[in-house]
Amino acid sequence: MEGESNETSSWQGLVNKPVYSSDGQEVGIVSAIQPLHLVVSFGPITTDKYLIPKSSIKNVERGIVYLKENTKFVGDNYRFE
Repeated sequence: MEGESNETSSWQGLVNKPVYSSDGQEVGIVSAIQPLHLVVSFGPITTDKYLIPKSSIKNVERGIVYLKENTKFVGDNYRFE
């Protein structure tokens, strides 16, 4: 994330923010911050979870996290559980 420090306190502000892929699709909502990753959850009942590296964040604008990767890449590479 350009211009952001890697301190946990600055990343905590992303919790509960929406995450979108490079092709404009919603990936989910940030549910937790880890040292190198964001945990992103999607879906109300059977939640899909993604472990997204902080290095994949393109930018954060108006409270929305935008990723460098498209939806297919995120689903194929970052899904867990």
